[in-house]
Amino acid sequence: MKPKRIGNAKHPVTWWTLAFIAVAIAVISHSLTPLLIVGCASIASVVLLERDWAKSMKLYATLAAVVFVTRLVFRVLFNFPSEDKDFAVNLPLLEIDLGFGEPVHLLGPLSQSAINAAVVDGLRLAVIILAIGVASTLAKPSQLLKYTPAAVYEIATAVTIAINLAPQLTMSIQRVKRAGALRGRSDGLGLLRSLIIPVLEDSIENSMHLAASMAARGFGRSGQNSIAASRWLRAFSLAAVALTIIATYLILTVGLFNVAAIGTLILSLVSSVLALRISAGQKIRTTLNRKKLRALDVLLILSGVAIFYAVSRGWIA
Repeated sequence: MKPKRIGNAKHPVTWWTLAFIAVAIAVISHSLTPLLIVGCASIASVVLLERDWAKSMKLYATLAAVVFVTRLVFRVLFNFPSEDKDFAVNLPLLEIDLGFGEPVHLLGPLSQSAINAAVVDGLRLAVIILAIGVASTLAKPSQLLKYTPAAVYEIATAVTIAINLAPQLTMSIQRVKRAGALRGRSDGLGLLRSLIIPVLEDSIENSMHLAASMAARGFGRSGQNSIAASRWLRAFSLAAVALTIIATYLILTVGLFNVAAIGTLILSLVSSVLALRISAGQKIRTTLNRKKLRALDVLLILSGVAIFYAVSRGWIA
């Protein structure tokens, strides 16, 4: 019997909400401290709560490391002149004249501030990848479909399938390589050619099985709304889009912590919720064994929101 995953003891919505909060913290962070806190917390949570964490996090950790190193290499390679005089590395400057526009500058003196900015940018991208990887490890995206509002169920299903694409391809490649090893195939130059067709065939076969299972479960069926409900749906949807645009403009111009920006944002959220509520009446869907948010789940989410607020206010820098 397969051992129960410890991460499943918490609500799937909790893990994914914390992951999105971590992504938001990474996006707004401009220093190493918040990024290191979020990155270490992500790694510690998956190590402590998941038995097979090494196998499940290998892909995400490798991708995060590659993105981080690539960001540093690009910053060093495609350097640009800076007024800073605190040069940490004095590399030779190469100019390539393409025959049009300005010459392309490669390498050159690299300042300490440029290196710090590259490290922060690379670590920001790495933390985003790790946060999504931790959430996907502790709570599979497919588990969220039971808690998705009926109005956005189709969109959520498409997003779930897209998120699962990379792990599914990795599993397909491992199955094909094991089958090739059992047949005595070597890992030489012909390995890539022997992988492409079987992996594509396995992916297409999995897609056909997925389509058949979705059709058998009546995916895409919808009910009917009254004329009044349809009119209210269009009105709330239009109001939600308009208020979201206005709220975004106010946030970018006057800042997030402004009465007008917060009020418009709240009205846009209310309009969106009402539109989703009315649209959910068109969907026919049943659910089974849905968990409820417990006190610990709410406490974890509130803790994540508090950390995001502290970072946004500059209290953690």
